[in-house]
Amino acid sequence: MEARVAEQSSKRRVTLTRESILEAALRLCSPEGGGQLTFSRLGKELGADPTAVYRHFRDKDELVLALTDLTVQEGMELSRQALPDGPSDDWRAWLTVTAQSVRASYLARPALAVLAAARTTASPAETHSVEQLITVLHRAGLPVIEAAECYRALLDMTLAMTQYTAAFSILDRSAQEKDEAAWAVKYGMLPEDEFPLLHQSAPRLTELFRDDDGVFALVLTTFLDGVAARIERARKA
Repeated sequence: MEARVAEQSSKRRVTLTRESILEAALRLCSPEGGGQLTFSRLGKELGADPTAVYRHFRDKDELVLALTDLTVQEGMELSRQALPDGPSDDWRAWLTVTAQSVRASYLARPALAVLAAARTTASPAETHSVEQLITVLHRAGLPVIEAAECYRALLDMTLAMTQYTAAFSILDRSAQEKDEAAWAVKYGMLPEDEFPLLHQSAPRLTELFRDDDGVFALVLTTFLDGVAARIERARKA
């Protein structure tokens, strides 16, 4: 009883800031932090009463949007580090780096990827990133509207595939093993006379199931090939 009272007293003495809450939330969203974000777990991580978080964030959604903004900023910083001179005439390199940076930032906190991949913050970091991507595509030769469409397609594809990877990564290991067995065993044992092409490709599909990064690279390359074809048509028009 005394220990519980002391713990509660200690929690009341903790001074929380918006920054300390965000840092703790990012830790909880990482694989090392357990990959689950709740105010209860956040309170324990901070050594404070969970209700104290509401003094800085109205609800969990406001917290998620703030975390999303930080992740967008981190993705932009990763892009700058990869291409320190910024966007150039090599539109393909810039879009590749952008997609890879967005994916890396979210997969570092899979729980956040699941919660935030479909959200829009309209923050300065996000809006500047959108403007930059549309500019890169427009300079490459696409009309502005078509450049905006390709930007949207690139980000949706990247975030959707990242969210898929993140959601699988935080499943219980037993659930992951069931899905792995479905490809490695069930698909591999389908009768060849009924599923000849699937039977032939099952080993490769099993490899790809375990290689989300490889699949993402394949999809990104295919997408960029399509954008290149659009740019070529626009230049000839």
